[in-house]
Amino acid sequence: MSLLTQSIVQNHLLERLPVSEQNELLQHCEKVKLTFGEELCLPDQPYQYLYFPLDGFVSLVTKVAGHTPLEIGLIGNEGMLGVTLVLDIDTVPIQAVVQGNGMAWRIEAKALQQVLKNCPQLRRCLQQYLFVLLQQLALNAGCAHFHLLEQRLARWLLMSQDRAHSEQLQLTHQFLAQMLGVRRSGVTVAASVMQRQQLISYTRGEIKILNRAALLTQSCQCYQLSLNSYNAALGDLKPTPAEEVAPAP
Repeated sequence: MSLLTQSIVQNHLLERLPVSEQNELLQHCEKVKLTFGEELCLPDQPYQYLYFPLDGFVSLVTKVAGHTPLEIGLIGNEGMLGVTLVLDIDTVPIQAVVQGNGMAWRIEAKALQQVLKNCPQLRRCLQQYLFVLLQQLALNAGCAHFHLLEQRLARWLLMSQDRAHSEQLQLTHQFLAQMLGVRRSGVTVAASVMQRQQLISYTRGEIKILNRAALLTQSCQCYQLSLNSYNAALGDLKPTPAEEVAPAP
C-alpha cells in the first residue's frame, strides 16, 4: 500500500507531483502537529526541518530593533516552509512562527536535498513556488505601506481563513496588531466596526467570520492579486467559498 493511500495529501504542491515523486518524498516525511506560537526556524541558522503544511499555517516575520515583529508572509497548505533550499542554500532567511494550529508533513533538510536529486518535477514545482513567494513578499510590502488598516485586516482574515479551512480563528487583538505592524487600539477599532457590520464576531481571543462575501468587498485588491499570482504559476488554487453566513438572531 502506498503512502498516499494511507494518508490523503492535502498540500497543494505535493498534489501536483507524479505519484512516484509523492511517494519518494513522503517516505522521508513524518506528520507533525504545528502549535500556535511555535518557532520553526530562525534567521541565519541552518535549516533542520522543512514543512509542507496541511491544515496548520505559518507566519514569516521580520524584526526591527525597537519594534514588534511584522508579518511579511503567510504559508499554509498552498506552499512550503523552507523553499529557498531549492537554491542549494541551507541558511534560513526569515523567521517562521506557527500562526494556526494544525498538521504538516516535516522532512529533514538533508533528506530533501537528496530527494530533489531524484525528483525533477518536485524541484521545478518548488522553484515555481519560490517565484510566487517572492512576488507575494513584494506585494505584502506595498500593501503594508499604502493600504488602509481596515482593508489590510479584511485581507489578512481572508488569507487566514483560506489556510485554516475554518470560519473560526484563534486570534487576539494584540496578536493581530503585531502581525499587521500597528497599534492594538487600531485593530480594536477596525474589528469593532466589522463586528457591528456583522462581518465577524469576536469573543475571548476567537474571531468567527460571519460574512466572507462582505469581507471580500472590504479587502484591498492584494488578496485577489496574490491568488492570481499563485494560479498563474502553479494552477488553480481554490479559495474558501465566498458564501455569506447569516448572523445568529
